Amino acid sequence: MVTNFNKLSVNDQFQEFPSEELEESSASSKGGTNFKPYLRTLIRKAWLVLGLTTLGTSAALFWNAQAPNMYTGNFYLLVEPITPFSKVSDPSTIARTGGVPRDDLFSLDYPTNLAFLQSPGMTFQLAQDVHQKKPTRSVPAIWQDLRKNLVVERVGRTPTTATKIFAVTYKGEDPQEVKAVLEVAADTFLNYSVEDRETSLKAGVKFIAEQLPALQERLKKLQSEQERLRQQYDLINPTTKGQEVLTQLSNIEQQLLDVQTELKAQQSLYQTLRGQLNFTPEEALAAASLSQDPTRLPLLTQLQQIESQIAIESSKFTPENPTLKALEEQRQNLSNLLDQTTQEIIQQNSIITPGNSDILNHQDPTRLQLINQLVQTNNQIQQLEVRYQSLQQTKARWEQQAKLYPAVIRQYEDLDRQITLTSQILDRLLTQRETLKVESAQELPWQLISPPQIPLDAEGKPVAEPPDPKKKLAAGLMGGLLLGAAIAFLWEKQRNIFYGVEDLKDAFSLPVLGNIPWDNASDSVPGLTKPLEGKSADSESEIDPHVIHSLNNRGVLFLNAFDLLYSELSFLYNHPPLHSLVVSSVQAQDGQTTIALYLAKAAAATGKRVLLVDTNLASPQLHSWFNLPNYKGLSDLLMDEELASYDVIQPSQEIDNLFVLSAGSAQAPASKLLWFPRMQSLMRELKVRYDLIIYDAPHFYESTDIGFLGAQTDGIVMVVGIGKTPPYLVKQAVEEINKLRLPLLGLVANHTLPAPIGFF
Repeated sequence: MVTNFNKLSVNDQFQEFPSEELEESSASSKGGTNFKPYLRTLIRKAWLVLGLTTLGTSAALFWNAQAPNMYTGNFYLLVEPITPFSKVSDPSTIARTGGVPRDDLFSLDYPTNLAFLQSPGMTFQLAQDVHQKKPTRSVPAIWQDLRKNLVVERVGRTPTTATKIFAVTYKGEDPQEVKAVLEVAADTFLNYSVEDRETSLKAGVKFIAEQLPALQERLKKLQSEQERLRQQYDLINPTTKGQEVLTQLSNIEQQLLDVQTELKAQQSLYQTLRGQLNFTPEEALAAASLSQDPTRLPLLTQLQQIESQIAIESSKFTPENPTLKALEEQRQNLSNLLDQTTQEIIQQNSIITPGNSDILNHQDPTRLQLINQLVQTNNQIQQLEVRYQSLQQTKARWEQQAKLYPAVIRQYEDLDRQITLTSQILDRLLTQRETLKVESAQELPWQLISPPQIPLDAEGKPVAEPPDPKKKLAAGLMGGLLLGAAIAFLWEKQRNIFYGVEDLKDAFSLPVLGNIPWDNASDSVPGLTKPLEGKSADSESEIDPHVIHSLNNRGVLFLNAFDLLYSELSFLYNHPPLHSLVVSSVQAQDGQTTIALYLAKAAAATGKRVLLVDTNLASPQLHSWFNLPNYKGLSDLLMDEELASYDVIQPSQEIDNLFVLSAGSAQAPASKLLWFPRMQSLMRELKVRYDLIIYDAPHFYESTDIGFLGAQTDGIVMVVGIGKTPPYLVKQAVEEINKLRLPLLGLVANHTLPAPIGFF
């Protein structure tokens, strides 16, 4: 196996296959399933496919010839009224539609009925009834035939031609059994329509009867709950009641706002009056009472008059004057009497005042008016505060109701919806019960319009039908074709080889440089076959002179293939042109030496100096093809540095411009010689002296030398033996070459074996 190569540089003139072409090839291979390989397989194995197809068709014909004659009978059922008038006048339709019937309201479910009439349960019942009527066969045997041969279908399958008729057909080998089956089927189907109808109606009536008590009880409970809510919350109309609550709450809030505004105004006036009088409301009331008391006022007036006289007399007399003393005594008496009267008034009015309070002074009319206003303002404030508290309490009650009523209203409305729904369901069930009672009295909807019968001939005998060969022929044909194709695919997959150049192109996104045909000319030379390449020829004495074949004694097609191969290489890799390449293969007997030799011959024919180097040191072959000695060659040059290449390279005796460097006979480890530094120097020297150098390398899996040679040349040409080389080996070799980044120029398809019959 080729290993990784360190310290190897790819030749500067190395040309890779154009990337665009590789991408297109890869894209075409991945764009979808490629059916060409399968088609080529079928063409190659056409004899096998045709043979098995013919065998399968013949078997089908024989099978059909052994089949017995069949007898077919039928009958027809009318499953719905024929005319629209019949359907419209049907009492069940009238009952269900309230007197306004529609023709399409109760059309039959045709697919379901057709499936049921042909179901295993129905056919098993028919088989049992047929066995009782005609016990010639067992129930399972009759049942098997019924499931296969009993057909129930609607006459007219398209929407425009569909009818209301079922056609029942049965075929069998015994005409009497066929008629018995049809008669039993007719009776069973008619009874089914009656029983199904009655069963459905009775089940419907029973179901409704079971549902009614629960619905009625539920309706009663819902109505009681709704009445309780109405009485508890005084709900005549829940929506109106809720609106009333919100209106009342809004009015109370407005009254609160008005009272609060008026209260603030009265409180402001109260503070102003109190500041002017310097009295509390109680003090102001006491001052007003003292100033307006009828007992105290005359005393107060007399006291004022005496004080005036005293003032006048004081200006005339001394304090010791009797007149002045009398006035003073009189004033004192009046003052005492006034104080006594004042205390009595205060005690009568329960007024507590300090001794020097201003309330004891006389209040003039203006102050009395202010006192009166202060008292009224204070009373007004107290009234407003009481009203404000009352409104707050009323507002709290209405707010509580406003919060409560939405839930109550929702509960009420939910109960109302449930009552309405329950009432509707109850009404519908009652209506449906009456409808079903009307329908239960109707007549049989299905009618037998054509009795069971089998076609008879002029003599009154049942007419037999020969077996239809189409299905059996189709089965035999397709079976043989598929079997032949499967065997062909398995056969080729087991052989695991390339059958042609097209297989090679489909398997790899690499250019196929050449397609070398099998050469019949080699058969005319005794002992010469292309597998000669696997034979060792270490000395000239081992070469059989009878197997030495002239390079020009080959077929025209064979030689032209190498001209095309060289042209393809020159066309694909012309900038710069190829100067050296390696020819190898993955297996022995793939013809790589033949390819290298004739490729060199084709290149030499163009006038180029071509050197053909045999690097297969373990099994050299080139010298035997040219009838040249092999006592000195490549191994000798690598072992002896004093030996010049001029002394070893030999010109071809038959082809101009073609030179051969044989493997040589030096004794050394063959797998190590090509790795000597002497080999790199020799390759550079040869590239200067020759236009094209072709290295016949060992097989890919035999030595690591191909890795060294590929890295030092312009590329590798991989030979694939058509009809011989396993594809997986080629794939592994290509992957290894790509992994090592070696230049791979392309593949050459070599037909190492003659193509057999059917081989393309």
